[in-house]
Amino acid sequence: MKTVIATDSFKGCLSSAEAAAAVAEGLTGHDCVVLPVSDGGEGFAAILTAALGGSMVNAVVHDPLGRQLEASYGIIGSTAVIESAAASGLTLIRPEELDPLRASSYGTGELISDAIRRGVRDIYVGFGGTGTNDGGEGMLEALEAVRDLWQECRFTALCDVTATFCGPEGATAVYGPQKGVRPDQVGPLDARLRALAERYRPVLGRDVLTQPGSGAAGGMAGALWAVLGADMKPGADAVLDILHFEDHLAGAGLVVTGEGRIDAQTLQGKLPAVVARRAKAFSPTLRVIALTGRNDLTAPQHLFDDIIQVTPPGTPPKTALDPAFARRMLSKASASALTTLANS
Repeated sequence: MKTVIATDSFKGCLSSAEAAAAVAEGLTGHDCVVLPVSDGGEGFAAILTAALGGSMVNAVVHDPLGRQLEASYGIIGSTAVIESAAASGLTLIRPEELDPLRASSYGTGELISDAIRRGVRDIYVGFGGTGTNDGGEGMLEALEAVRDLWQECRFTALCDVTATFCGPEGATAVYGPQKGVRPDQVGPLDARLRALAERYRPVLGRDVLTQPGSGAAGGMAGALWAVLGADMKPGADAVLDILHFEDHLAGAGLVVTGEGRIDAQTLQGKLPAVVARRAKAFSPTLRVIALTGRNDLTAPQHLFDDIIQVTPPGTPPKTALDPAFARRMLSKASASALTTLANS
């Protein structure tokens, strides 16, 4: 059976390519098309840069807590491919360090500035997997250094979610808790973003409060859209388009996708849901299986033929996040899924 493997990264554990390779190991004897993908979060830059024949470059920037680090992004001709997670990622902060009041997106702005200084004028920024909730204020502060060159650049914001900038479906309320936002901090932080929206609106006349996806990466996507005039696109669809996803589906009988955690947010434009939707649109008879470290979906849904939690219940978090353990579990789960399909 031809099987297309299109997995996202398993955050804090395996890259998209590593996860896809582990799944392929479990499908011995099958014609596997390994297609590492991303919706704008971790791995986005490396995946697209490799697919389009570019090269990765490094820049010294600052992480969310102001510590220096070397981050990379891709350059393909006059185009740069940057992921916000490289400089402002949640995985750069230890759990005990989470501080949403302090965490800044400044490092992402430094990456964009570095690309502009290198002469790049077409810039794609993938927003996802960040540990910041500052509405892009830090990013814009860093970009002041190249303000005179903004007019020469074309920006595209690729977002992994449809979250709004503020409100009950906004960046703070929905994604803040995983970044350390306490219940008592939601209101003040949301008010802070609302005040930023008022500051951003006069620049180009764009209102982030009404723009879906503006809350991606703690509001960074909205800032790039409102202040620098970026086009805003769903990250997963854009990446799958660039990789000619449907071309790989021809003749396939199974699609395997997945990410570290599948929950209600997955269904709001995250990569596994988009892979499933497009696979089913290509051929309703295509079977789509999602593999995940943790499955929190309880309500019935019809995108996936099956969702398999590869981590056994009760596994300690430290063990579950061990790359070697995760690879074994993914390989075992993919082999088991294939057996189940053959008998169904």
